[in-house]
Amino acid sequence: MSTNPQIEDTYTKVASVDDVPRGRGIAVDVDGIEIVVFNVKGEFHALSNRCPHQGAPLYKAGEEKINAEDTWTDSRGGVNEDEVTVSCPWHLWELDIESGEHEVSGKCIGTFDAEVADGDVYVRI
Repeated sequence: MSTNPQIEDTYTKVASVDDVPRGRGIAVDVDGIEIVVFNVKGEFHALSNRCPHQGAPLYKAGEEKINAEDTWTDSRGGVNEDEVTVSCPWHLWELDIESGEHEVSGKCIGTFDAEVADGDVYVRI
């Protein structure tokens, strides 16, 4: 149980901190909203799980490609912890994890407040 009643009342528990590897993201559903939770250097961020370009699932960013020997990259996008960005797994659009913005196009996806309490990750919709 969280020691912070405000988190209990306004946030939804989505994962344990151990469920989200550093430099990666996991997909969660909060009240029917598809969200990705990223762990960037131990800080947790939540945003819409769909790229604004063509709807790719952002939680797959960084996964190894099965056809990597025939492509110019071994992985499908990924998280850049220094820049706090994620590259889409389909077309490598780079999105700011904190703002949800794709700087080049100006398109944005939704972001959500994420908090950690007692080893669990909470998201507020």
